[in-house]
Amino acid sequence: MSQRKYKRTKKLIKPRFQLKVAGACLGIAVMAVITLMILMNDVILDFADKGWVDSAAVQDKWAGVLLTKLGIALMILAPMTLALGVILMHRIAGPLYRFEQFIQGVVRGEQTDICRIRQGDELQDLCDLLNEFTAPLRDGTVDLAPFQASLRGRAPNELAAEPLEVEADAEAA
Repeated sequence: MSQRKYKRTKKLIKPRFQLKVAGACLGIAVMAVITLMILMNDVILDFADKGWVDSAAVQDKWAGVLLTKLGIALMILAPMTLALGVILMHRIAGPLYRFEQFIQGVVRGEQTDICRIRQGDELQDLCDLLNEFTAPLRDGTVDLAPFQASLRGRAPNELAAEPLEVEADAEAA
């Protein structure tokens, strides 16, 4: 059986999640650049105090130079960091999206195939575990009809708030 070659074209599969992580990466990069600039500033001012460089020239020009270089570094680093964050999270957000679709298909009774994600994606073990977990459903050894009937018309947040009727029937038996 040949595995299909699929290249995802949509880069923001779970935009909120991916942008949150990319923003965190950007924040770390910005803090790193600012920290480096502060350290460089301390070194240059220390050189000026020791007379190793012309202190008058340093005091006149250094603040402008420092801010200019900081701006350039951030203009280069910010887009690169955001892109890298989105691309790296693509390998996690894609499988998460696929798992959601797979589980929703199982709950609706439409999912008959195994869960597959791309070879380079993260969370391969979770995909294997989902396949192992749903194997009895695909084999027909487990009937989902009572479970599906109890889910009809219920929002996902309602399911977490109260036990399902199926569970109540199991406790009574």
